[in-house]
Amino acid sequence: MTMLGQLLDIRSLDPEDQRRRKLLTILLIGMAALSLISLLVLVIFTVTGMLKTSEEIILFYGGTISVLLGVAIFYAINRFWSGSVAASGFLLLLIAVLAFSDSPHEVAVGRTLFLFTLPVIMASVVLRPYFSFIAAAIVSAVVTAAALSIGLEVQVAVIAGFFAIALVSWLAARSLEAALIDLHKINRNLDNLVNERTRELYDALRQVSAESSKNQAILESIADGVIVFDEQGKAFSANPSIAQLIDRPTDQITGRTIEGLMETEVKPQDKERVLERLRSEEQSAGSIRADWGKKVLSVTSAAVRDPNKQNIGTVMVFRDVTVEAELEKMKSAFLSMASHELRTPLNAILGYSDMMRQGALGPVSGEQEKGLERVMSNGERMLNLVNNLLDQAQIEAGQIMINKHPFPVKNLIEDVVSTMRVLAEQKEIELKYSIADGVPAEINSDQQRLHQIVMNLVGNAIKFTDNGHVSINLTRPDKDHWALEVEDTGMGMPEDAKAYIFETFRQVNDPTTRKHQGSGLGLSIVKQLVELLGGEITVETTLGKGSTFKAILPVETPVLEKV
Repeated sequence: MTMLGQLLDIRSLDPEDQRRRKLLTILLIGMAALSLISLLVLVIFTVTGMLKTSEEIILFYGGTISVLLGVAIFYAINRFWSGSVAASGFLLLLIAVLAFSDSPHEVAVGRTLFLFTLPVIMASVVLRPYFSFIAAAIVSAVVTAAALSIGLEVQVAVIAGFFAIALVSWLAARSLEAALIDLHKINRNLDNLVNERTRELYDALRQVSAESSKNQAILESIADGVIVFDEQGKAFSANPSIAQLIDRPTDQITGRTIEGLMETEVKPQDKERVLERLRSEEQSAGSIRADWGKKVLSVTSAAVRDPNKQNIGTVMVFRDVTVEAELEKMKSAFLSMASHELRTPLNAILGYSDMMRQGALGPVSGEQEKGLERVMSNGERMLNLVNNLLDQAQIEAGQIMINKHPFPVKNLIEDVVSTMRVLAEQKEIELKYSIADGVPAEINSDQQRLHQIVMNLVGNAIKFTDNGHVSINLTRPDKDHWALEVEDTGMGMPEDAKAYIFETFRQVNDPTTRKHQGSGLGLSIVKQLVELLGGEITVETTLGKGSTFKAILPVETPVLEKV
């Protein structure tokens, strides 16, 4: 388990309590990161003389350090004792910081006022939904006290607004909490039912001639859709549930292949995955998801064998998981929004740090410049992580747009090489490229997404290569496709890493690679972008000798305006 995974790992017998405590942990870690950055900026401001009075220094340093100490205490309480106690303390700390971080006038009617909506919204997420009203009451009391302290009237409209936000937060959190609880129960019951029925089908099909009537009774009693295929891949038995799932009468299912059943209802990439499951000789293969018309179906398969252990067919079980898929899209959309909102303050930090480093805000000493460079380096690393999270969330939420237009492929490669050459020269490795005969001068695809793919692959290759070279090679495997190959002479990977290297948040488990920091999102995003452009990507690697990533892409990207 990675360090981030260990920090987020919360053990609880109650799934809802575990979910809320994990969300609180994420908020605490984010608050700690922002506080550390703020503390570093305060140090720079103090050294440069931008903080001149002792009152300012005590106020800013005291507030930042208090937040850090509070976050550490509430993290420990959340992890080892009680999530509700930690969440309540964290929200009270947040309200206190907001109340004392500005003048009473700004707290009562000014710029700080809208920030008080944050604890109201957070309360419905990290505590029970009704806590949003309690938070609204506390915030209203703080704002009222600030107004009265400077002789202003009570802001009734503001208080009403807080309670309106609390009502919306309560409704949203309560609906989501109820849906998740119901979904957990349904999934547990359905998974148990699918496993039980699949085992029953396997046992029944071993005695087809004697147990045919029993098989039919079992099939018709299963709530999930079931199709049994023979050795030639044709359906010879199906239950009524599958007819409802794919909107076809049972007599139009039997006698047809899975390709004929999918036809135009299933996307090409999903078709191939379903076919792989059907061709699998494993006795029980894992489930996959496929968009089938307007529904999302979970597909589970199992090979059927006779007493001599010879394959005599395959049973496939289909379950409607459309609601679950929609909830996951909602989660991805929320992550996308959160990542987008994080970029604004990060860009501001980087912008002001760069202005200070260049002396735009006053003279900067050598040590101060080094400190600012470290601030910018870590800020850029965090911004890169946020950008990767945003790309991943947009892909999962189906919000990636494919914008096709013809462009010279050579210009794309030369642009990447000129951008990445500095990194290669810093490590004293050679960065080169070649374009084979037959590669079209222009291709009709999404130039921005291809640029992102090549930059990720080349950046990854440079990161894991200490000597030798990194090479970009373009070839033409056939008339309809061109191939992009990124080869390096780096440390390579173990053979088993090929099975998971393209998975989200996964990195090679070799200890020699742990010195290279990363989020585990780069290659996952590359694979998904390649597939969105109608291609596929593979990797060949030898530990200690290097790796070669090869993406085969169509010369003419399929018409796909929105994914």
